[in-house]
Amino acid sequence: MNLIKKIILTVVTLSIITSLSLAFIGCPKSVTEEPTATEEPTTTEEPTEAPTEEEIQFTTITEGLLTVGTDAAYPPLENVEAGEFVGFDIDLAKEMAERLGLEAEIINTSWDGIFPALIAHKFDVVISAVTITPERDEEMDFSDPYLNSDQSIATKEDSRIKTKADLKDKILGVLIGTTGELTAKEIDEEIGVVKIKTYDDILSAFEDLKAGRIDAIINDIPTSAYIVKDNPELVIVEKIITDEKYGIVFAPDTPELLKAVNKVLKEMKEDGTYDQIYSKWFGESK
Repeated sequence: MNLIKKIILTVVTLSIITSLSLAFIGCPKSVTEEPTATEEPTTTEEPTEAPTEEEIQFTTITEGLLTVGTDAAYPPLENVEAGEFVGFDIDLAKEMAERLGLEAEIINTSWDGIFPALIAHKFDVVISAVTITPERDEEMDFSDPYLNSDQSIATKEDSRIKTKADLKDKILGVLIGTTGELTAKEIDEEIGVVKIKTYDDILSAFEDLKAGRIDAIINDIPTSAYIVKDNPELVIVEKIITDEKYGIVFAPDTPELLKAVNKVLKEMKEDGTYDQIYSKWFGESK
């Protein structure tokens, strides 16, 4: 048991003893009163020395685990294949957890509820191709950026859509609550009369695109490029520069965890591990 855990256990024990004492004597007890022979002092002693980084306990983490929320329907970042979680983000999470002396536990969570679940401490972090935005940064904390991304227009190869200007009066599929949806709305304001259809997962949007139920998809280019590669009837016709960057997301009350993750992420980039994971999923060096 580390130093901070001992201090917390002592404070909890003393609080219980103090409460019982108050119940029996029926009047408030001054914090300055000397303890009885059966009591420990009710004031918390300052630690004699600051805890080391290894002694810091991430209070939201189940012992031995780094719990990771992800929407596992976004290849090649996160997906489920043969009952296993796979993808760039998954490998990144596992490597980071190992370097923290923990084991990664992946928790599949729908996108529309993933951030409230994080803030409620249903898991410790979100690693799920999350774009860093000022709006999100007001409610949550982000790691240093770990991947660059832009938006893209994907459509069928035989489509007449060749550029953003051709999207007028077309139906655009987007993942709900994402920067892809925001980009689609900006396109609507720019060229007018664009119909936007939202999806809970991007794979369903691509199925509708192949079936002709929508005309195009606005989505992060890493995932769209990965899906198009395995579907020769689809094509990316335009890259929309947005200068987006992905970050790992934290509840706002876990600064120690944020600091530790940034440290191991930096180490992974410096020792080449990050490049190995990147090449595995994107087929090229970072």
